[in-house]
Amino acid sequence: MAAAAAHADPFVKGADVGWLAQMEASGYRFHNSQGQQEDCLRILKDYGINTIRLRTWVNPSDDPASGHNSKAETVAMAVRAQKLGMRIMIDFHYSDSWADPQQQRKPAAWVGHDFPQLLRDVYSYTHDVMSALKQAGVTPEWVQVGNETPTGMIYPEGHTDNWPQLAQLINQGHDAIKAVSPSSKVVLHLDRGNESQRFRTWFDNAPRPWRE
Repeated sequence: MAAAAAHADPFVKGADVGWLAQMEASGYRFHNSQGQQEDCLRILKDYGINTIRLRTWVNPSDDPASGHNSKAETVAMAVRAQKLGMRIMIDFHYSDSWADPQQQRKPAAWVGHDFPQLLRDVYSYTHDVMSALKQAGVTPEWVQVGNETPTGMIYPEGHTDNWPQLAQLINQGHDAIKAVSPSSKVVLHLDRGNESQRFRTWFDNAPRPWRE
């Protein structure tokens, strides 16, 4: 597979457009500074945005606020952005809806699975989405394993109360990404970037030998 193309402007000017599919499905339209209706992504690019971030959920509903972000929508939006020459970041929430420090609910289809099966679930799902992107001709420059994970992901098994299990879940996501898209950079995501101790605690624990 071809590596992600080099970019003349290395500085990332990004926008999370995870809401866009919902908004378009609800009838929202976007207009440029001349008042002409235009693709939202084109408007963003014309204002200097060169990168978009797309969240993806496992089996989302079509709720206008907490739904969408399916694999199909993620791939379609990534294709649109790439055609405009934009760089792509994919954000795996590993949930059917929002995942953040207050809620890291596992997908409904994974409820009741034992931990070895959850490891397989994470690998299989990640590999499937990455393969769909590859088939559509998209090579994400960055891929995020988990969303806002200071206390872990896929609760309760992946909570930071059990670092060895969390590390295994993260590694399954990493390995699936690299199996499909070796050039993609794997990203870990914590919120509250101004809280140094939050990051020190997390990264002091995550790299321990159990990661391997």
